[in-house]
Amino acid sequence: MGTQSEVMHCYEQIAPLTERMLMLARARQWGVLPALEAQCSDMVERLMAIEAQETLNQAQSGRKYRLLSRITANYAEIRSLVLPQLAKLGAVMKDQSQRQSLHQAYGQTDDVP
Repeated sequence: MGTQSEVMHCYEQIAPLTERMLMLARARQWGVLPALEAQCSDMVERLMAIEAQETLNQAQSGRKYRLLSRITANYAEIRSLVLPQLAKLGAVMKDQSQRQSLHQAYGQTDDVP
């Protein structure tokens, strides 16, 4: 077999990254996800730049679509876990902002006993 295609290398790197992201999202370890997402984004950008320039053979195409299916399924589940957390965070931030605004508008003054 010849050298592995760069396109396939990218897919082979993205799939385990998304699996790790999914594992972390399931464990609610949100702090690690941004770094892994950045790695995935970098790899996807690279893939977009090179994929049109490379022709895959039939076996590679089959492998690509299997990997793509895994990646897509992982991202779907990650989104289903992360979006509710983002909504909760947004609600907390909105509540804090409203409290701060109320405090600034109606907070204690020095002349009230």
